[in-house]
Amino acid sequence: MNPLRHTLVVLSALAFAGLAPAGARAQEPSVLTVLRVAQFDSLDPQRQADLYSDQVLRQLYSTLLTYSYLERPYKLEPDLLESMPVLGADKLTYTFKLRKGVRFVDNACFPGGKGRELTADDVLYTIRRYADANVNNKSFFAMAGAVVGLDAYRAATAKAGPAADTSTLDVAGLHKVDKYTFTIKLTHENPLFLYALAFEPTAIVPVEAVRMYQDRLSVNAVGSGPFMATGPLDRKGTMRLVKNPNYYRVYPSVGAPGDAEAGLLKDAGKRLPLVDVLEMPLIEESQPAALKFLRGELDRRNLDRANFTRLVARAPDGSLRLTPEYAGKFTLSSAPAGNVLYIDVNMRDPVVGRSKLLRQAIAAAIDPAAIVNVIWNGRGVPMTGMVPVDVPGNDHDTGAPPRRRDLALAKKLLADAGYPDGKGLPTLTVRLPTTDADTRNEFDMIKAQVGAIGVHLVADASDYPTFAKALDAGNFQLAYYAWYADYPDAEDFYQLLYSKNVAPGPNAGAFSNAAYDQGYEALRAMPNGPQRIEIFKRLNAILRDEVPAIPIYESMRTDSVQKWVGNYKRNIFTTEMQFMSVDMAAKKKGL
Repeated sequence: MNPLRHTLVVLSALAFAGLAPAGARAQEPSVLTVLRVAQFDSLDPQRQADLYSDQVLRQLYSTLLTYSYLERPYKLEPDLLESMPVLGADKLTYTFKLRKGVRFVDNACFPGGKGRELTADDVLYTIRRYADANVNNKSFFAMAGAVVGLDAYRAATAKAGPAADTSTLDVAGLHKVDKYTFTIKLTHENPLFLYALAFEPTAIVPVEAVRMYQDRLSVNAVGSGPFMATGPLDRKGTMRLVKNPNYYRVYPSVGAPGDAEAGLLKDAGKRLPLVDVLEMPLIEESQPAALKFLRGELDRRNLDRANFTRLVARAPDGSLRLTPEYAGKFTLSSAPAGNVLYIDVNMRDPVVGRSKLLRQAIAAAIDPAAIVNVIWNGRGVPMTGMVPVDVPGNDHDTGAPPRRRDLALAKKLLADAGYPDGKGLPTLTVRLPTTDADTRNEFDMIKAQVGAIGVHLVADASDYPTFAKALDAGNFQLAYYAWYADYPDAEDFYQLLYSKNVAPGPNAGAFSNAAYDQGYEALRAMPNGPQRIEIFKRLNAILRDEVPAIPIYESMRTDSVQKWVGNYKRNIFTTEMQFMSVDMAAKKKGL
């Protein structure tokens, strides 16, 4: 069936009632189709902290701050706020003013089903909910120790338990001034704090939705974002979101050098989103996704290894360009993904967790450069540390020597660990977050590399929600997955190994090291500079010696985009979908 016709059949007339003047013939809705590669875990902002949930949440909810879509380097800008927050003379108290007239989407949780205005009460409620230990066990690290009284409130919720009413507990650092104004007082000068307010787990939720849906908020989204759902959302199949007719933002009028020439400012000032419907089918395997893209059924996709070779050629200067056969059909976008793919070690495991020499041997046997070159056609950056290339504090800034495969050293370390040539070492299990072919191929290559010294690996692959539950429970030996930057600072990656972030927080492997913790706590309060870089170096040395995690590479995201799609520019910190446009006439013709 034609995917456009299918969309028109499925979507109710009610969803488009506000898109055309009364009595006028409704125009054919514009439809943007962007795939999901894995199931989301939860659409309750405060209960999730994973890429696949975040991809959907950013379409449905709003945060106080966001990142400029076009400008580089990345910079914060107001989202729900009318202007950037003002820091007081004490260097601790921020004053925030909300946009007036922002509304939550219509939903049965509100009286009469009509969405109400978003106010300061909603913001303060959300921050308290974000801090509630019974709600958020994944992402509190972004505000831990930052707001006066917030950690004490979190401790009180943990003591009270999930059934207790904690609404009367005070947080001294949160203060409502009026309906649209509030203040947040920090415990210390903190150059990182505002990043937390552009972080999807702090997206603003209404109390009515929490009360009505409770655990079912995981599939019932009630936000104020660019798109909205017309009912509960399914983790599988095709998700269809429709334009929020009350959305408040407009397309930017300022971009980076070259953006105007690339046509990225032609829609400046237009009300967002620029499309009426966002379709997000779940396609976990790369080959079916590639075929759908070539048939025009997907508007954008990240190229897998096989189709990269088919569509893309590398110029003599190393740049990427489409082959002549496809240059007239698609456009190409390539940029660092802002992530680290790594092997996380469960330090509680009696085999790998208790043997530093074994962990060191495994790390020495792995060749990150070969994985990047063979599996990803060179599209990636082999990593020694945990910080991606575009984030200050990366391998270049710290001067960390590249980690190269050393089989002789790996064999010696394995023997010193008591397993000469792997004798006596049981097979180790690696949990994988998806079952797709690309992840399997990466695992198979790592398996072969460490197999050369006598270490035998077996994969345990599952869907992402199952994988996430296993990590939360500490139910793994080794886990291979990625962490994507929540904000453009190295602290977001060093916190992955901080002992107080132990699972179900992001430190799934339960690494604990007093010297590491001390350095991490110090860098949180520092601006970037030589003193902070010295701490990064010390932390890297600890991680290289203890090997609680084995960084492999940062991926280079290479997207192929249909010619009928406008305004696409890769942004690792905010959604692109609300800014993208679709020429429906060209799409229908396949041009």
